[in-house]
Amino acid sequence: MGKEQKITVQQEEVTRNGHTVSVLTVNKNEIGFVETEEKRFLAYLAGSSNANRFKTMDDAVSFLISEYHLHHS
Repeated sequence: MGKEQKITVQQEEVTRNGHTVSVLTVNKNEIGFVETEEKRFLAYLAGSSNANRFKTMDDAVSFLISEYHLHHS
């Protein structure tokens, strides 16, 4: 089993294309962002234009963090 690494994920509200989105970053590198659409939350991985839909903001953020861990471990 590998050594555990602690990472700090920062969440910042920014405006993109006229919409307020929550951008998640790790070590100043964007891992994705979450946009609100009616009662849903759309999570986009960095560099992707495909949205993943979630019922809560926490679910969307958890998805982005889990994808980051999956591809950067």
